[in-house]
Amino acid sequence: MLYEESVDSEERGLRDLHLAYHRGALQLHKRSHNRRAQSAFNLVDVSVPTNVVSSLVASITVPAVPINPVGTSSTDSTTSKGTRPPAQAAAKTTKTTCTPSPTTSMAPSATWTTCRYIGRDGKVNPDVRGLNGPSAINSLSQYVLYGCISAVVNKDSKHAKEAVAAVDRFFLSPSTGMNPNLKYGQVVRGPGPAGISGTFTGILDLRGTVKIVNGLMLLRELAHPDWTDKRDSAMRSWLSQYGQWLTHSDIGKMTGSRPKYAPIFPSWVPLNHVPSNHGTFYVSQLAAAKIFEGSKEEAISILVQFFKKQFIDQIAASGEQPFEAVRTRPYHYRCFNIEALITNAKLGDQLGLDLWSSRSKYGATIQTAMDFIIASDPKGEKASEAVPHVAAVAAAYGDPKGKYAAFLKKHLSNYQSKPFWFYDQPRAVSRDSSKKMVKQSDASGNGQEADHDGASTGTPKSPNIPFTCPDVFKDATRVEIDNGIFVTCDELRPFYELPMPI
Repeated sequence: MLYEESVDSEERGLRDLHLAYHRGALQLHKRSHNRRAQSAFNLVDVSVPTNVVSSLVASITVPAVPINPVGTSSTDSTTSKGTRPPAQAAAKTTKTTCTPSPTTSMAPSATWTTCRYIGRDGKVNPDVRGLNGPSAINSLSQYVLYGCISAVVNKDSKHAKEAVAAVDRFFLSPSTGMNPNLKYGQVVRGPGPAGISGTFTGILDLRGTVKIVNGLMLLRELAHPDWTDKRDSAMRSWLSQYGQWLTHSDIGKMTGSRPKYAPIFPSWVPLNHVPSNHGTFYVSQLAAAKIFEGSKEEAISILVQFFKKQFIDQIAASGEQPFEAVRTRPYHYRCFNIEALITNAKLGDQLGLDLWSSRSKYGATIQTAMDFIIASDPKGEKASEAVPHVAAVAAAYGDPKGKYAAFLKKHLSNYQSKPFWFYDQPRAVSRDSSKKMVKQSDASGNGQEADHDGASTGTPKSPNIPFTCPDVFKDATRVEIDNGIFVTCDELRPFYELPMPI
């Protein structure tokens, strides 16, 4: 169930990364507080065969590692205690309003003590660029994954030792290890309790744990001497506690059972199954944690319930993802959610599930969504965001007409030299379900025969299944799809009713 880094990541040699890691680890050792994990990097999940050693060629060189596991953050985080900055002198003005920005009219500390923070969809507060947590966890996850792969394919104990040392430092050490929660993930500025606690959006940013689980399970499979029983037990305990926090904390419940807000009732009410990327990545993390713990039946239940509930409203007949398309950066969010969908399908592969054939209530599959993306105009966004996901879909469903290969070549001519291509080779996809997907010919929910080369081109037609509001709107007029970002059924409807290619 491997998944790779973004194609836009800076690439560095493995030797340089090791040096950077040791420098960063020394810095991290000096810090006793935890680093919180949030990020907006794109990652994609791809499976590893059960018999890892026999399915990999020992002479393969592990791709260049792109990141420093304990480097400087590029996205939001907060201190472990939610400490507010000291009050500062006000700017030289008599104006005392919070708008347009308190930093131009009031003391900078007013952003924490006085003024309510207003989120803007697709915008990031630039102040978060100075925080370390998000990039640290994403860098660590890639570092651990590459180190463990190298230990397998190159039989290199040095890389295994360094990957294990990174896990020790980040998770298991009493003095430097991260607590198994995201209580302060993506804290939002402002007065009151909201300014000192995290939000449901922060859980996204620990999605790199799936990579870490991938890597460590390779070492476990090999009974590698550097991954001792003691370490394995400690990591199982950490992930078990994190899973408990995901399912029982207020923040975890908000992410797994997104809240709704009905203006008639001025209060938050928990409601399951908002079909957005937050819920999809939540399932990825929880299922991966259960797999590492050895709780196979729980992991199966988590994934099956997701594809029976949230997933059914995620993809329209055309392949559009309405809850992502309504955002200010629709191409990015489509890719982001399909990344998580691929992750969940690959996790299912490891458990003997064929989730690739799951269909939304409009008859669409993950492949339908991928086909919509590659046919879409990015409109200023990066088409390359879709590249790793296209490779994963091609490996799972096949590409007899070469349309996925054509997209890959057009947007990243050297794609075959990238790490995701290594991960996405057919032998890295769990065996039976990939064969099922290529051969499957069952009818789709809209009466059309499944097309395993994707939707064909031709004259568009209207979907055969009439639109109905997603289940999440049964008792609400609008739902929150990101922190402070709400959407109504009427706003989503046009995306569900787009013409369907035939």
